[in-house]
Amino acid sequence: MTITKADQILDTLIEQNRSFVIYRLPGETSPRFLMQTTGSPEVFQNIEELNDKKGFVIAPFRVSASSPVLLIQPDCFDLDKAVLTKPEEQEQRNREQNSIHNSIDKTKYGQLFDHFVSPLKKEEIKKLVLSRTKTIEKEKAFSPGRSFFKAAEKYIYSYVYLLHTPQTGTWLGSTPEVLLSKDKKVWKTIALAGTRYPNSTQISWDEKNLEEQEVVSSYLHNQLSSFGIIPETKGPYTIKAGELAHLRTDFRFQLSEPYALGTLLRTLHPTPAVSGLPKNEAYQFIKKNEGYDRLYYSGFLGLLDIDGETDIYVNLRCMLIEKSSLTLFAGGGLLASSSPEEEWEETEQKLQTMLGILK
Repeated sequence: MTITKADQILDTLIEQNRSFVIYRLPGETSPRFLMQTTGSPEVFQNIEELNDKKGFVIAPFRVSASSPVLLIQPDCFDLDKAVLTKPEEQEQRNREQNSIHNSIDKTKYGQLFDHFVSPLKKEEIKKLVLSRTKTIEKEKAFSPGRSFFKAAEKYIYSYVYLLHTPQTGTWLGSTPEVLLSKDKKVWKTIALAGTRYPNSTQISWDEKNLEEQEVVSSYLHNQLSSFGIIPETKGPYTIKAGELAHLRTDFRFQLSEPYALGTLLRTLHPTPAVSGLPKNEAYQFIKKNEGYDRLYYSGFLGLLDIDGETDIYVNLRCMLIEKSSLTLFAGGGLLASSSPEEEWEETEQKLQTMLGILK
């Protein structure tokens, strides 16, 4: 199949409001396609309900009635065989009716930064993640399918995906952050925190970025230890993700079978890399003060199967594709020592991941 034909099929599936995902794992050359042709994705209001479930999971940053946890249970795995006849009855596209996010400009971001950094300086909270949106007009010639293949070609070592369901709408992303994966019998998660946008191969890390990485690493170690898991660790070390560089620490471990993956995912999510620390205090502060609903940005997605393949990633560097607009998301971890200019620039660089495939 030519990429042009694949583009057209994917775009048509979105127009038909089908539940599907196409994704390409880091380092692989061929994407994988999954579609549910009968029934609707399962809907959950608690991540822990994923225990003993199999399928492709899509979870928001904050579970709510309008942004539930979804599980696509695919019965079609070949894009060539995707049915393109229009269904007689289509579920209403809920996301199309939602108000579009307004862009958060530098002035508003600065005000939010001052508000977020206040509890950090008072040592009431150790770390907070402040995110923002950038909404742009969608050009008539924009193709979600074509954009997916552009991202897959450009971001070789990231998890690149395009998905659509009636409940979530259409999302496209390229993320470097593993939340939970399995290679044979070995499970893995990572701490990804600290960002640089280098102009050369020489990358130095300041105290703020090193501390941010340590906060996330310590959190993951403690969460795994609460399950009696003693992981092997590697890092921190530098990785590249598009034009950015990050600090990464790997955690490898084994799970006794059977194991409740939903419970483990609920314990890990949201990590301090997307929320903050202490976990509950940071989450509640963001929910109350960030000023918008992140929806599925900084949630997680991927294939879930304790007996087979599991590859679940944190939903970073992504955009929500709506009828006339594209909303891009980016965030950065704040500590008491953070600078508003540096943090704004970091989010600008992160937004380039999606903006770069629109050129």
